[in-house]
Amino acid sequence: MNDIIEPLLRFLTLHPNLGLLMSAALTSTAVVCVAWALALQLQRRSARARSMVWRITLLALLVVGAWRLLPDFSPPVAVMEWQVPMPAAQIDLSAQPVEMPVLVLPEKTGWQRGAAMLEQDCVRLWLGIAAALFLWRMVMALTGLLWLKKHSEPAPALILRRLRESAAPEHLRCLLAERLHSPMLTGWRKPVIWLPQEAVNWDEKRMGAVLRHELAHFQRADVLWHWLSQLTACLWWWQPLVWQARRRLRTETEHAADDAAVLAGGDKHDYARTLVEIAAGIPNRLRQVAGVTMFGGEPVQQRVRELMRANQWRGRIGVGALSLIAVVAVILTVLAATKVEFKQRAPVYQSTAKLVAGGLSPGDFMNWQEQMQDFYGTIIETIESAEMKRRALERVRALNPGLKEHAVAVHVSQSKGSAIFNVLAQSEDGKYAKLFLDALLDEFIAFRQSIREQAQGQRLKAFLQEVVKQQKVMAEKAVALAAFQKENNVVTLTNANNEVATRLKELATQRETQRIVAAELKLALDNLSAALTARQQEARPVGEFIPTDAEASYLKTKNELFVLDNERKFLLQTRKPDHAEVLALDEKIAKAKFLLQSLAGHITKDMQQRYEAAPRRIAVLDEQYAALEQEALRLGGKLAEHERLKSEAQLAKEAYQKLFERLENLPLQLGAQTDYVAIQERATPATEVVQSGLIPVWRLWTPETKSPAEEAKPQSAPKKSEPVKAAG
Repeated sequence: MNDIIEPLLRFLTLHPNLGLLMSAALTSTAVVCVAWALALQLQRRSARARSMVWRITLLALLVVGAWRLLPDFSPPVAVMEWQVPMPAAQIDLSAQPVEMPVLVLPEKTGWQRGAAMLEQDCVRLWLGIAAALFLWRMVMALTGLLWLKKHSEPAPALILRRLRESAAPEHLRCLLAERLHSPMLTGWRKPVIWLPQEAVNWDEKRMGAVLRHELAHFQRADVLWHWLSQLTACLWWWQPLVWQARRRLRTETEHAADDAAVLAGGDKHDYARTLVEIAAGIPNRLRQVAGVTMFGGEPVQQRVRELMRANQWRGRIGVGALSLIAVVAVILTVLAATKVEFKQRAPVYQSTAKLVAGGLSPGDFMNWQEQMQDFYGTIIETIESAEMKRRALERVRALNPGLKEHAVAVHVSQSKGSAIFNVLAQSEDGKYAKLFLDALLDEFIAFRQSIREQAQGQRLKAFLQEVVKQQKVMAEKAVALAAFQKENNVVTLTNANNEVATRLKELATQRETQRIVAAELKLALDNLSAALTARQQEARPVGEFIPTDAEASYLKTKNELFVLDNERKFLLQTRKPDHAEVLALDEKIAKAKFLLQSLAGHITKDMQQRYEAAPRRIAVLDEQYAALEQEALRLGGKLAEHERLKSEAQLAKEAYQKLFERLENLPLQLGAQTDYVAIQERATPATEVVQSGLIPVWRLWTPETKSPAEEAKPQSAPKKSEPVKAAG
């Protein structure tokens, strides 16, 4: 395809007027396509919104045509550059210019002479046909208006009254014309509604529908837009898309007037019936030259179908549609204000150099790979940075004071699967590109060397600072340990801590014993007899609670009472209850019960006193335990502090000794180099870059010429290396 495009671009470059025609065709096509896409997006919206889109489109096309043909209003230029491949040859920068022979131009062929004539007259031909076409349309319109005025008469008073009831302005007239098939509106500043003579026989519904429709055309200034669309279509007489845009505007204008007539009053079914009835007596093709007719555009079936379709946006635009139209209006303005010119692009020369990088692999292979990837990325970013370009520019200025400066684009890429970097420098001057690339490589190597020397000095400085710091830390830890040992006897602290621990254990045992005794007294108070019996039968360890004399007497009396009860039961088997022996036994039993009750009261009182005294004894033990516990914590803290100071002093001493071990290997560490970058190939002689691709690259706005100092700022480089062919 390049075999076709490149000759075409060369042809358009040599013939600027034909290039202007091509530019206008591209711009107008883009404008209409954008508008068509928006109209399709607004298909479910109102006809008013779509008609606004086509109005803006035709206005933009009118502006495009004026800006293309009027030299005083030339817009910003979008540049389409092209480059023709030249035969490959090496640039000899030291060669002297040779005298060029005189060229004898060949005789032009027939198509070349025809293209030259077309180039000379194409703009005049464009404007001439447009003017003749618009003049013919004007003559036809004026002729039609004169004929209508000659064969017309004022409308009856009934029609005029109906027109005034529709809120029509006073200067809007209404006339009846002979052989007029469709109602029509003419004039913008002096509007006239033309009706067929058969209108006098129309009923009120039909007349109201027609007047509302024509009044909607008047209120929307459709006559003015009708003539603007005529002017645009005549100006773009050779562009079929412009004629399609004008047809769409006429169609949407009628739909919008129908919507306005329905919304102004009346049923849409009655209005549709009116359209069908009036259209039945109108010829298939109705010429529209003098104004905006009610019929003659889109078929009536389409208008009726649009009326019957449910549309909540009928007669209004809406904020969403208006915002979308505003955005597209801005896009159309940009397209209308952009002019495409075809010009030959200056040749670009490229010089290439190569760098090789590498590094030593540590034990961790995966981390080493990630580090090397970061290292390679750093190389690329550094060479392409603005700082390196600035340094290279200063070196070129210092070594070549009289050399003219040019903008240079630098791009670095890494060869796949290797540690070789290809450095490309592109400029309009091949010699300057080579010198700049050599300077860039030298500055990069010098920059890396300065960074390495700076890093070595920083490492040595950091090591000495670490030695001084560690010595200070070791001295501080030793002083702190000596001060603690001076204030505290570690042996005394250890013995005291052991004694306190033993005493704490004893107090804990006594406190627990008191709690058990209190619990037993509580149970005994609840059931004295069972508790005393159970305690008598239990085997008590040494030191356990021993029963008192009262408790022993209570148990003895209880046993005697048990024996007396059994003797009485035995006597009652052979004796009567009033027998002297039974009565004597009853007296003994009564005395035993009285004694048992007295002993129980005495024992209960004694247990109650001991139970109440138990919490006080436990509280005293708690206080003693808490005091000893605080003393144990204090002593333990002292011992722990001593161990911490001792450990820190030992660690500080060991760290200080390890620094001297590192000092022996420091020269090797400072001289070690884990990564390196070297120049594999210096800058090659410059060769010309040949553009590749099916379509040449083109930019919307004309780029400003930058100085080399401005070019040294950060800029994005091309993603791919372009094929290079030596320039001749």
